[in-house]
Amino acid sequence: VEAQYLLGLMYLSGRFVVEDKIAGLAWLTKAAEGGETKAQQTLADLAFEGKLMQRDLALAERWYLPLAEQGNHWAKFRLGFLYASGGEGVNRHCGKAVAFFSSAGDDISLGNAAWILATCPEAKYRDGGRALALAKQLLEDNNQDPTNLDNLAAAYAELGNFTAAVATQQQAIAALEQSQDLSKALEFRQRLESYRSHKPYREVVPLME
Repeated sequence: VEAQYLLGLMYLSGRFVVEDKIAGLAWLTKAAEGGETKAQQTLADLAFEGKLMQRDLALAERWYLPLAEQGNHWAKFRLGFLYASGGEGVNRHCGKAVAFFSSAGDDISLGNAAWILATCPEAKYRDGGRALALAKQLLEDNNQDPTNLDNLAAAYAELGNFTAAVATQQQAIAALEQSQDLSKALEFRQRLESYRSHKPYREVVPLME
């Protein structure tokens, strides 16, 4: 299976052989089905990213799941996004997204979990109290992190505490301006206006690029 995996990479890249993506994917699939974990992750990544092959989230799910069961952090992280967004053969499921992000356990994953708990369109998966606790936990190391402040504001809004949501979102905007990363400035301000109107925020998390 290791030889099949390496041969698949050779055909995909055109290294030492004439490039042949069909043959490359076929050999990777053989290796993955034979239990080669590197081939499973490569196939899952290719299917998730949709660059060398058409995006196929069901195929990505197929190969990320056994990797996640073995404790693979990257597979858990990707499955979090996959279930948070859904589409292309996979049903969106905020509960599964939160579970995989929580299992991944790094700060970015936990921040994503907090956001989904506060903003998921399906009420049965929202938990403002848990979102609030996660966001506060993540702010302990850096209380001026704009993303985690944004998460905290969304959690307050989900709990109906719009005074705290507005104040926290204003902090998030100030922290964003201080960081000089203004790529999210418009959406941060839109959420501020939503909280001022006593409206919690709802979002389907997009797939990571």
